[in-house]
Amino acid sequence: QALKVLQLEVQRLREDNRALKEKNKVLVAEKPKQKQRVEAPDALVAHEQTISLYARKYGMTVEM
Repeated sequence: QALKVLQLEVQRLREDNRALKEKNKVLVAEKPKQKQRVEAPDALVAHEQTISLYARKYGMTVEM
């Protein structure tokens, strides 16, 4: 008799666990995504702009 009670308890716990996993999947799917790009430091932005400027100048030189 005790075995039967324990088996029913395990079955109920498994069903609860399955329902919680399902709910967790839904919550993860609805969670907002993180930003893809993080703000870069000013020094890095200035460096990128300098590289871009020199690349344009080089491009114009090559075209001539």
